[in-house]
Amino acid sequence: MRFIAIAVAALLAFPADAPAQARPKIVVFTKNVTNPFWKAVRVGADKAGRALGADIEHAAPTKPDNIEEQTRLVEDWIVRKPAAMVFVPVDYKALVPSIQKVNQAGIPVVIFSNRMSDVDFVTYVGSDDETIGYEITKYLAGTMGNKGKIIHIDGVPAAITAQNRKKGLERALKELPNVELLASQPGNYRRLPAVQVFENLMQRFPVIDGVVCANDDMAVGVAEALAGAGRGGKTKVVGIDAIPDGIAAIQSGKMQATADYSGHDQGFLATSAAIRHLRGEKLPKEIALPVVIVEKANAQPWAMPVEEKPLPDWNKVLQSQKKL
Repeated sequence: MRFIAIAVAALLAFPADAPAQARPKIVVFTKNVTNPFWKAVRVGADKAGRALGADIEHAAPTKPDNIEEQTRLVEDWIVRKPAAMVFVPVDYKALVPSIQKVNQAGIPVVIFSNRMSDVDFVTYVGSDDETIGYEITKYLAGTMGNKGKIIHIDGVPAAITAQNRKKGLERALKELPNVELLASQPGNYRRLPAVQVFENLMQRFPVIDGVVCANDDMAVGVAEALAGAGRGGKTKVVGIDAIPDGIAAIQSGKMQATADYSGHDQGFLATSAAIRHLRGEKLPKEIALPVVIVEKANAQPWAMPVEEKPLPDWNKVLQSQKKL
């Protein structure tokens, strides 16, 4: 009888039509499985899932930045009906029809890192890429006495991040009449293609005072190519992302600086936003991260493994949006 009484009490406490407290399933899309930046995003997303009680799945093209494969992944996940999607497009225009299908399926989407137009989304999480390109170019020029000859190694030309970072570079150069841009060529955000491009440029240009790379993976490759050619101490290199390899290169003097684009924080905040939206919390339409230049003097906090990075304070991040 005592068992029956306990069972009845449990039914009264949790009626049959009460909503289930199941952990929501969130799928986090990244651009590829090789770039350390996207690894940091996945680590940050997993931390958000553990902190807020959600199951995190990951989806990324096996061929880096492949439009067709990401399109198929989105369509597969629409059928699987996750509670929400956290999404960065490999091409901010080509993936619009896919996200419109997600909208039609009623699946909420948080966009991060690359902005998208003509789609519905809960919030956008990211940094201002044009400001990043501007600030890192100005920093490099400052280390050169605001004069000299530079190379720009671009990212994926179709990526909005690369386009805006290049706009920032161009804005900075307008303010630097004594800095000459020798060439701007894409390295597609990957180390080996960037090295191949830069080795050809070194043959064309015997004097290169500085190199602006659209991400750290390429910058590390460029720094290694310079060292291999015996020009490591003569050419300054900067990147973007503050990945572990980039920080190690800065601390060893092979690179001068990077701009923190924090994949870890973007992954954590974007996934947290998706989970909080499902809980009914009101969110800003945009969550912007500040631009921080990381050089040898302040690099140590970025040197720790991404798995050990501290979590952003959600409330402080939201409060900071009001000041931007």
